[in-house]
Amino acid sequence: MLVVGFFIKMKLLNPYISLVSAMAGAFLHELLYFFAGKWKGRQILLRNRHTRREYRRAKKLLQKYGVLSIFIIRFLYGMRIVPMMLMGATGFGTGKFIFFNLISLFFWAVIYLSIGYFFGKAAEHFFGQAKEYYFAAVAFLILVLFVVLIYPKLMDKWKKA
Repeated sequence: MLVVGFFIKMKLLNPYISLVSAMAGAFLHELLYFFAGKWKGRQILLRNRHTRREYRRAKKLLQKYGVLSIFIIRFLYGMRIVPMMLMGATGFGTGKFIFFNLISLFFWAVIYLSIGYFFGKAAEHFFGQAKEYYFAAVAFLILVLFVVLIYPKLMDKWKKA
């Protein structure tokens, strides 16, 4: 989303199409997990140690905040699949889920696209008019994020396997 906001700044992507696409993708993803939760959510979530732990955390969050938990979950890293399944498993109303999920998706997409857009402004100021460096900067940013966020997790999984 941040990179998409960056590309919007560079006028390579349409902001409205990007916003709708981001929302649609996340919405379909979460709707699938919601209905999987309605189907066999509790059995799936209690199957292994990791999802059992996330199940307990998500259940506490849902009990404490109710509908507002949809907005909270949206911004918690690593806490999207389990709560969506849990909402389906606990009988959270489908219409209510769709309505509040779409509202939270809108805010989520606008915030992240805006951060990327303003990063694009900062990058433009930093790089000046040298547009050929934008793609190098984005590639470098993606590489740094991969090394910092994803690589350690992959190494942990490989060590455990």
